[in-house]
Amino acid sequence: ETTFIANQELTKKQIDMLADSLEDILKSHNGKVVRKEYWGVRTFAYPIKKHKRGHYMMFAIEASIEALNELGESLSHLEEVLKYLTIRVKEFGSDVSYLGKQEKESSN
Repeated sequence: ETTFIANQELTKKQIDMLADSLEDILKSHNGKVVRKEYWGVRTFAYPIKKHKRGHYMMFAIEASIEALNELGESLSHLEEVLKYLTIRVKEFGSDVSYLGKQEKESSN
C-alpha cells in the first residue's frame, strides 16, 4: 500500500490527475492498482513543509520492487506531494478502509 499527502491548494480534479499519472507509472512497469481511495483533505498534527492540511490518497498496489522504486522516485520529485509512505501487506482487505468510508459519508 502506498499513501501520499498532496498540497491542499490542489483541486480534486488535479488530485485525480496526479493519481492517474502515478497509476500510469505503475502500469508501465507491469504493476497494477488494486484499489484507490481518496480520503479527503485532513488537518495535520504538525506542519509539513509549512502546510497545515493536505489531500490524502491511498493505493493498494500489486507490483514488483522496480515498479515501487520508480513510484517512490516519482513521488519524491513531485512538488505537489508533501509526504508519502509505502508499506508491504500480506493481503488487501476487501472492504473500503475506515478513512475511505468517512470520506464517502461526508461527501454524501
